[in-house]
Amino acid sequence: MDAIILYTDGGNRNTGNNKGGSVRPTDKSAWAALLIYGAHKKMLTGGDYGRTNNYMEIMAVIQGLKAITKPEFPVDIYSDSAYVINTMQQRWWVKWQQNGWKKGGKPVINATLWQALLAQLDRFDQVTFHKVKGHATNQHNNEVDAALNHTMDQLPDKR
Repeated sequence: MDAIILYTDGGNRNTGNNKGGSVRPTDKSAWAALLIYGAHKKMLTGGDYGRTNNYMEIMAVIQGLKAITKPEFPVDIYSDSAYVINTMQQRWWVKWQQNGWKKGGKPVINATLWQALLAQLDRFDQVTFHKVKGHATNQHNNEVDAALNHTMDQLPDKR
């Protein structure tokens, strides 16, 4: 049984005053997920406002997994997000779950999304996460990046 390949990416056009500045409610955000099975490819994408890059990175994985109708097939997920990959490969979510979705006494950022992702993962027999270098030579990673940027380009400016 061949694996379903899932490439994901998320992005945000942060207009905060400086690097690391807060995301504003009018900032464009988007995610993209590319499903590949044999010769079949399907691109999914969605946009929103005021969402962080990390929020959209997690959303991309959730939406990609939701679109898979055959959970008995193995799934290989490729992401350039260290946040997503480290959380899943190093199982940070286990401790968050044990601590009532708190980290250092404070609520885990994006806890609801992480819970939604774990619910999706529960549907599958086998899922493997792989880190890819962003904005490099990986064709499929570049495709999802282009798709989410196209989605942000299509969002009307909010004032």
